[in-house]
Amino acid sequence: MFSKILVPVDFSTCSKNALRLAVDFASKNQSQLTILHVYSAISAQNLPEEIAKDNLIKDLESYTSEISMLTSIHYELEVQLGLAADVIIEKSAAFDLTIMGTRGEHGVIDRLIGSVALRVIEHSSTPILVIPEHLQTISFDKIVFAADFKKIDHLSNLDSLRELALRYDSELHLLNVNESPEYLTEEEGDEALELHRFFKDVNHAFFFSQNKDIEKGISTYAHEKDIAVLALMPRKHAFLQSLFHQSITEDLAMHLNSALLTFHE
Repeated sequence: MFSKILVPVDFSTCSKNALRLAVDFASKNQSQLTILHVYSAISAQNLPEEIAKDNLIKDLESYTSEISMLTSIHYELEVQLGLAADVIIEKSAAFDLTIMGTRGEHGVIDRLIGSVALRVIEHSSTPILVIPEHLQTISFDKIVFAADFKKIDHLSNLDSLRELALRYDSELHLLNVNESPEYLTEEEGDEALELHRFFKDVNHAFFFSQNKDIEKGISTYAHEKDIAVLALMPRKHAFLQSLFHQSITEDLAMHLNSALLTFHE
């Protein structure tokens, strides 16, 4: 589980924080890290590609030297020319997990997850763990999986979530936010039963929250229950874009104190 982890960094404080937490995670799970920096032709200042890469590798070595635990795990440094989201999406296919940091300074959606992270979540075929800049520690004691009880074609895409919960002996909260949570259609009931069977060996329970605003219902629940990790399987062009649309309020963005773990549908 998570034997190979990709950690994109951009030399910012928030990506260093995510890297520090990624190193801690890798150490506990005997994972191998690839620390990736994606640069543009403009940032290379017209230098030949090899010289630009050599310079950036030196910068990465300096950037990572302050993380003492890094020497206790197997890792490699890599730099690549291109558009950050595109390169990360392509590279992530060869990894079991991508861990990214996000900072809060360019508007609401960037404050919540960041535009690059949003695109990676939408298009990556592997799990993504997004760590908000203010999160200094990460615990997997409590994980909430926000489920809409719609048919999941490949439950095997949640294998990593199940294995993670087993490894950390997590409380897994299967949360459904609905305007009328007391009423489930037959299809939704069948899907809930499938989830129950899938997570049979995990300490899990179902929880229901009544709220017309799905994203507010999820974040309020996570905040009130002191949830460490919020797990989602975003539905492309629907649930994800609803959850992280520009119209989401600043107050909601500032109160999401959990790490975000997403799985490809």
